Formats: sequence, structure tokens, C-alpha cells
Amino acid sequence: MKYAISVTDINRAEEIEANGRKIIEKVEQYGRSLQKLTSYEEPRGYVFHDWSSATEIYSTIPLPAYTSRDLIHITPLLDVWKTIFLDSAGDVVQAIDYSRQLDLDDIAVIAAHELTHHADLFHDDFDEIDEENMWFEEGMCFYLPRRFMLSREKFDSIMEVEQYLIEAYRHKYGEYTLNRFGACGYRGGQNQEYSAAFYDYWRSTRVIYMLVEHFFDRDISGLIGVYQKWTDHKTSIPLHQYLKETFNLSRKEAQSLWLSEKG
Repeated sequence: MKYAISVTDINRAEEIEANGRKIIEKVEQYGRSLQKLTSYEEPRGYVFHDWSSATEIYSTIPLPAYTSRDLIHITPLLDVWKTIFLDSAGDVVQAIDYSRQLDLDDIAVIAAHELTHHADLFHDDFDEIDEENMWFEEGMCFYLPRRFMLSREKFDSIMEVEQYLIEAYRHKYGEYTLNRFGACGYRGGQNQEYSAAFYDYWRSTRVIYMLVEHFFDRDISGLIGVYQKWTDHKTSIPLHQYLKETFNLSRKEAQSLWLSEKG
């Protein structure tokens, strides 16, 4: 896979290239696992950045990982991502501990998240995202890389950490249904806090995790099949309502998964 490097600090170019090459290897290995589930369109390449290049020159998005013009842009610098994760951890001890031990596998998962957006299993085109139902795609784009790239121990650890984070921030950001994905972060307003940006990623990934664990005994293909039935029927019902009805969830169960409003 081709890659390029863009830096504002030339002193970090060698480290960025070395880490970037390792990440490409990890993501390519993930791609072979993803192909067992679905086809996907390969990116034209990667652009590896330092912080300023990713968030000030190529984009103004406050997160140094995104896809643009079929290129995956990401910073492979551990210290940058540790700072971001620690900032979003707040006072959650488990999240602080996880953030301090962040490694390249965690960054590779973020790069693989961008790759997964190009998987053919999703009903919408990557450049024409269905805003109301995008939460499922965003959650799946984190769940799948974690399942295929992380050890069971590390997978369980990050899912547990994010549950603590959801609990810590739910009073601050609310428990609105996931069809309003991004409402509390920079997508939905002016809040530039990392916790606000991550809050709905944590929640959407949690829902994917809970559905797969409790209804399909960790068989991800089962949930994908349900999702494809929704897309094949071209139903006008939003996905969160469709899932609530398909799994015959009680009101309380649906609320706990942010598939139904509280109150």
C-alpha cells in the first residue's frame, strides 16, 4: 500500500514513517479478515501526519484520523493519541490507566475504522452518509477492527473502559437516541471536547457489542444479517426502531441501548 508523510516538525518524520509502516501491516492483515465478511474498496493510500499537519493544514477536524478523497489520514504518534485519550478520560481511573498504556494496536484500530467505512455491507455510500442511521456504521467500524485485531483480553478491557466512560458522561451529554449521532460533539455544534466527540462512538459501539453478545453468541454475521434485511426491504422505519421491533425489546431494554427515548 502506498503512503505519504506530511509533517510540520521534520524531526518526527522518521518516527512517523516507522510507526506508519507498522500500522499499514496491521490494517492489511485486518483487511484479509474483513474480506471474509464483506468486500471493500481499498483506499488509494495513507497519509501519515504529525498533529498540526492533520488538524490544521489538511483539515480543521479536531481529531487526527479521517478519510478524504479515498486517502486515510492519521497520525501514528503514540504521544498524540495518549494525550487525546487522557483528555477524554476525565476522572475515570480505568480510562486513565488504559490511556497511559496505549500502543500501536490501538492506533491501528483507528486506521482500520476508516478502512471499514468502505465496506460494502453498509447501505449508504461513504460520501453520502444517512445521518439518521449512521450510528450503526460508526459502531460497526470500531467493533469489527477490535474483534479482529485485538486479543480477547484487550478487547474486553476497552469495552469495559468505555462503559465506565459512558456512565461518567451520560449526565453531561444526555441519553438521546442514537439516530441523533454526534449531537453533543463538534458534528452537532461547537463543543470541541474530545469526550463530546467520542461519546456517541462509545455508545454506538456498545450497542453493537451488546446485540452481538446477547443475541448471537458473538457471531457478528448474525447482526449483519439483520441489518441487511433492513436495507433489502428499503423500509422507511429508522434502524433503531427496526432493531427494537426485531429483537422484541422491552421499553426499558430499548432505552438502555439508546434505541428508544427515555421519559
